[in-house]
Amino acid sequence: MDRATWTGLAVIGAVCALEITGINGMTGWSDFATPAAPFSVVAALFAVTWLVARRLRADLRRLALLAGSLACAVAFDPVFAAASVAWTFGFHAALFGGGPPRPRRGLAYAVASFIGLGVACNRDLWPAFLDEHRELGRIGYLFALAYTLRIAWVWHEVRMRKQPIARLDFLLYFLFAPMFVVIPYMLAVIRCDRFRAALPVHDHAVERSGIRMITWGCVVAVFAWAMHELHDPTLALNEALRAHDIPGVAVWSLLSYPIQHTVKVCAVAAILVGMIRMLGVDLAPSFSAPLAAQSVPELWRRWNTHFRDLLVELFYVPVALRLRRKPERAIIMGCFYVFVVGSTLFHLPKHYFRSGSLYPPMLNLIIENIVMGTIVAIALIRERRRPAAASPPSPFRFCLRVLRTWVIWMAVVLYLGHGTQYAVFGPVVPHAIQPWR
Repeated sequence: MDRATWTGLAVIGAVCALEITGINGMTGWSDFATPAAPFSVVAALFAVTWLVARRLRADLRRLALLAGSLACAVAFDPVFAAASVAWTFGFHAALFGGGPPRPRRGLAYAVASFIGLGVACNRDLWPAFLDEHRELGRIGYLFALAYTLRIAWVWHEVRMRKQPIARLDFLLYFLFAPMFVVIPYMLAVIRCDRFRAALPVHDHAVERSGIRMITWGCVVAVFAWAMHELHDPTLALNEALRAHDIPGVAVWSLLSYPIQHTVKVCAVAAILVGMIRMLGVDLAPSFSAPLAAQSVPELWRRWNTHFRDLLVELFYVPVALRLRRKPERAIIMGCFYVFVVGSTLFHLPKHYFRSGSLYPPMLNLIIENIVMGTIVAIALIRERRRPAAASPPSPFRFCLRVLRTWVIWMAVVLYLGHGTQYAVFGPVVPHAIQPWR
C-alpha cells in the first residue's frame, strides 16, 4: 500500500477513536441519528469502499461505490436502507419513467412522500401507536435529514436541464457511503451533476485534500472537546443566567454561541466533507472560516455554504432575473424568499419529524430568518450604492468588526430567536423518535 492509503486509514482510525472515546460526536446537526451497528463498523465499511473504489474506473468503480454504500446503509439502519432503495427507485421512475424527464411528476412524488410519512409519524393522530413503534418515527426523521436537500437539487437540475440520469448514478447519489457515516442534513449537500462527473475516475488530488480535511476536522474536534472539558461555556452560561450575573452572561454567551457551537459543527462538517472527497468527489468545504466574518452578509457567505448555494439557486436567482430592471427591489424580494420562505421551508421537515408535530411552531427560526434577511438585504443595497473600499482594515478594526458580527449573531439567534421561543412555548423535549441504542 502507498503512503496515501496508510494516511487515509490512519485518519479514519482517528475519527473512530474520537467517536468511541466521546471526544467528538459524529451526529452534528442530526441529533438522534445514531447507527444500529457500532460506529467503528460503519467507518470500517467506508474504509473498505474507499480502498476498492479508488483503484477502479467507469462502471466497475460505480458498482464498487454502490456495493460499499449499500453496506454502510445497512449497517447504519437496515430498515431505513431497504426503504431508501425502494423510495429511490420510485423517485427515479417518477422523474424519468415512460418518456422525457417529468419534473412535475417527480415533485408530486416527493411531496406525496413527505405527506405520507408526515401523517404516519404524527403524534397528534396516534401517539400510542408511535410509542409502540418508535422505529417509524426514526425512519421519518432520517428521511428528512438525509434526503430533503438532495431531493431539491435533483428536482432543480432535472427541471432546468431536462436530461435523464442513469438509474445507477441516481441510486448512488442518494445512498452514497459517507452520508451514512454521518447523516448530512445541511452539512454536506452535493450537486447531482458534479457528483456524477466524479464517478468515472477517482481523482487522487481530491482524495489527498479530503485526507487533510479530515485531519483538520479531528484537530478542531479535540479543541472543541478541550473547551468543553476545561470550562464548558454553555454550562457556565446557564449558571450565569440562574445567578442573574449580567457580565457573566455577556461573556459566556459569546463563548457558547457562536464560538463553541461553530467549532463543534465545523469539526463534524470537515470530517464528513473530507470523507466525500476521499472518494474522489470534489465538494467544497461547508464552512469558510465563519468566525472571521466582519459583517452579517459576510457571515452568510461563509456559513453553511452548500445550503446557501441551494437557496440562492432556487429562490434568489429567479427573483433577481424577474426584477432585473429594479435591482434594489430584487435584493429585497430575493432576501425575503431566501431567508423567510426557502430557509424556513427546508428546516420544516426536520422540525416536524423530530417532534412528530408542527407544535410548537419554529418561532425562533422565523424570527431569526426575518431579522437576518433584513440585515443582509440592507447591507447588499448599501454595498450596491457604495462599494466597499478595497484596502484591508487594520488588525484592531478587523477585531472590532468580527466582535460586532459575533454580538449581532448571538443576539439574533440565541436571545431574540431561542429566547422568544422559550418565553412563548417553554422547554419542549422531542419524544417522537429516539436513538437506536
